[in-house]
Amino acid sequence: MMPHSALPPFLSNGVQFSCTDCGACCTGAPGRVRVSETELEVIAEHQSMTVEELASGYARREEGEWLLREHANGDCVFFREGRCSIHAVKPTQCRLYPFWFKNVRSEDAWHKTCEECPGIGQGKWVSPEEILRQVEEDLESRQM
Repeated sequence: MMPHSALPPFLSNGVQFSCTDCGACCTGAPGRVRVSETELEVIAEHQSMTVEELASGYARREEGEWLLREHANGDCVFFREGRCSIHAVKPTQCRLYPFWFKNVRSEDAWHKTCEECPGIGQGKWVSPEEILRQVEEDLESRQM
């Protein structure tokens, strides 16, 4: 692991964050929520369906990776009744938000993320070491 001094100065002391389950990161413009085969299995079990049923209705294969489907308006297929219906077993990509590399790579990107996510600035303290660990996990998951 890289030293936390590798974090940009605006995150070098850590930050408060707690997911508010608001759905801001689940809705709007279409995205690419990657899921591993293991995550598909866990989500299928959580939804009381087979992996095949889950894959055919809620995921798609694109460029060699599994992605969750979106509704026509861009909302994640699992965003229902104003919240994430798989929050307890959400994919790694969702679990790591907001500490994605693309969100912390510049102060402007971080400020934009802070404007979009009401959980930033409240809740538990996230140490610089933990932020860095999550950013590194995000980068590793994108190389799979």
